[in-house]
Amino acid sequence: MQRFEIYRPGVFWFFILALMSVMPSTTFGQAEGEPAGETGDTAAPASESASRALVWTGTGERSLTQSFPESAVWLELEEGDRALGLFYPEARLPARGAVLVLSDEGETAASGLTGPLAAGLASRGWAVFSLGLESPSPVLSEVLMRPVVEKPATEAGSGEQEASESVMIDVMASEGADDLEARYRSRINQMLQAGLALLVERGYETPAVLGVGRASIHVTNRVLDGADASALVWVAPEFYPVDRSDLPERLASLGMDLLELYPSGLVDDKSDWSIGMRLRRAGMSGFERQPIPWVSPAPESLGDGVASRVAAWLEFRER
Repeated sequence: MQRFEIYRPGVFWFFILALMSVMPSTTFGQAEGEPAGETGDTAAPASESASRALVWTGTGERSLTQSFPESAVWLELEEGDRALGLFYPEARLPARGAVLVLSDEGETAASGLTGPLAAGLASRGWAVFSLGLESPSPVLSEVLMRPVVEKPATEAGSGEQEASESVMIDVMASEGADDLEARYRSRINQMLQAGLALLVERGYETPAVLGVGRASIHVTNRVLDGADASALVWVAPEFYPVDRSDLPERLASLGMDLLELYPSGLVDDKSDWSIGMRLRRAGMSGFERQPIPWVSPAPESLGDGVASRVAAWLEFRER
């Protein structure tokens, strides 16, 4: 009995020592395996970084179809692509007309200012078709916001050769960026064109087009490209550097009524560019500026007030 009592503690400590010798090796094996696992996890984002440059956030199609099943309309675009918009029929008859609304950057066809704006116009007798504006990816955003730099004049001789080589390098480096920008703008242009066609098919001839914030330049480009629209409206417009440099000159011969609703707290700086002021000084016919209360980001409560301004201006110009 005594020999058994002495032997049992010995066996116990033997197993304890065996376990202690096994645990470090297991931990060491896991430590060796972790970097390989981490490398596999980090390698995927690195390999996807190039493709992510082409990706921008969507416009909430799934949630819109669930929230507005009767208003959601799919637009067929090029290469089998589709875009979702919301149709708001006029709440008063006879219909005053129709307005195509493009949301501010990153907003859906019903979020932000767009939903209340569309509902407010519809309640005042205007049919509305609203579209969301996808946010560009960070890479594309840098491309769109790059400043416009004028190339300095080069000297003759060897300077011309160096300058030409530099220009060739710059052109080759910017080809990918230009392709991203072209595809982004092309898709938005297709959406606007399809949205206008939808309104015409439903019996609304020559709708007005309205852009909120960054969307202002996209609706403007659609009009300048020959869209059959009756009027152009900017709500708190913001423009990319590459667009704003020559936009007043492009709009000077537009021959279409243009309303700019600008934030009332914005002070025009004559030393800086102001498309609205430049258009006014140029004497553009049919151009009007009106201040509106504004907070950035704009709350939904401002939507009906903006709709009231837009509806009043559209009705006045028809008299």
